[in-house]
Amino acid sequence: MTDGNSYYEHQAKARRIKSITDVEREAAFESHVFDRLILPALLAAGSGDIYEAACGPGILQRWLLSHGFEDVQGSDFSENEALLAAETNPRIHHGDSLSHLKTFGPARFNAIIALDFYEHLSREDFRRFLDIAADALKPGGVLIMRGPNGDSPFVGLNLYNDITHVWTYTTVALQALLDLAGFTRITFDDDTDKALHHGRWWKRPMMRISRSILTALALAATRQKIRHWGMSLYVYATK
Repeated sequence: MTDGNSYYEHQAKARRIKSITDVEREAAFESHVFDRLILPALLAAGSGDIYEAACGPGILQRWLLSHGFEDVQGSDFSENEALLAAETNPRIHHGDSLSHLKTFGPARFNAIIALDFYEHLSREDFRRFLDIAADALKPGGVLIMRGPNGDSPFVGLNLYNDITHVWTYTTVALQALLDLAGFTRITFDDDTDKALHHGRWWKRPMMRISRSILTALALAATRQKIRHWGMSLYVYATK
């Protein structure tokens, strides 16, 4: 069995995220991606309580607080990661996110965010997480997830880069699971062009042309229309 705690301690060192200064650096680096892929969904769900499952060292927590979201909570099963995240937000819980989220009861949060989380769960635990999240969200609240993109031929570059990853899903499978959990208005996105830092004025058109060509070739060769080519998939589901 993989020792997740020791693995993530090693991974944090490899990513050079060992202090609050490192968290601040990473939050600043990711800020433009979160601005484009997370902020609009949060604003649409209305201001209010936000919960982050598997918050890691607190990169998104710092971004949320810096954008004026005040009632923010989260959890992580890694003690070191949770302690580091608590330096940004004292309302971080060390422990299993599914169990902790369940303690809040129904209709508590406007948004629940789980980035790079579902790939670590068994299929049974993922279904349980979706049920718990649906119960914990207020009507009109949103669940925002990110994980390996099962639709993409390049998913292996994400799915297999972490030995604690268990499974991933296509958009069809996610749609079905979220429907079963009672979510509506389910949409998907990826961060290929939105994650660009420099040269967006010429890289974005080139990426769109390239994706159109790849989509046409894949459709001609396999009769499958791939809409999201990125290694990571963003999922938005409204209660």
